[in-house]
Amino acid sequence: MLTLTIFLSSCSSLPEVVKYTSEPVERPLLVLPESAIATMREVDYLIVTEENVEAVWRELEASGKPIVLFALTSDGYENLALNSAEIIRFLSEQRAVIIAYKEYYEKADKTIDDYNKDTKSKSTETETEPEPEASSLDSIKKFLTVD
Repeated sequence: MLTLTIFLSSCSSLPEVVKYTSEPVERPLLVLPESAIATMREVDYLIVTEENVEAVWRELEASGKPIVLFALTSDGYENLALNSAEIIRFLSEQRAVIIAYKEYYEKADKTIDDYNKDTKSKSTETETEPEPEASSLDSIKKFLTVD
């Protein structure tokens, strides 16, 4: 008996009413910091050969700076230049992708805004003045009135 009572009372509660409104949802803005422009520093290359090695060495000693030489073979220098070109190519491609995304989202946002404005203006044009809600007394009078 107790089980039957619990079972029947659980069905007597009404479910929550789900409310839905169709309102445009704004996309949150993507806020990114401005990129700093790269400033390149000057690089001086000294070409050292068998013929000028002693003159270059004397010049470096006279400058008073510590003497450190970084050497590249001609193939190594060519590879360094090709790597720099590859970095520039990659950055150019990434810039093109970023510009494409920017244009896509700007056009999409404009289209969505235009649609929302158009829909809103159409809904205000077709809307008539809302009818006042019937009171409980009006409902009772309709029930009692027999046609």
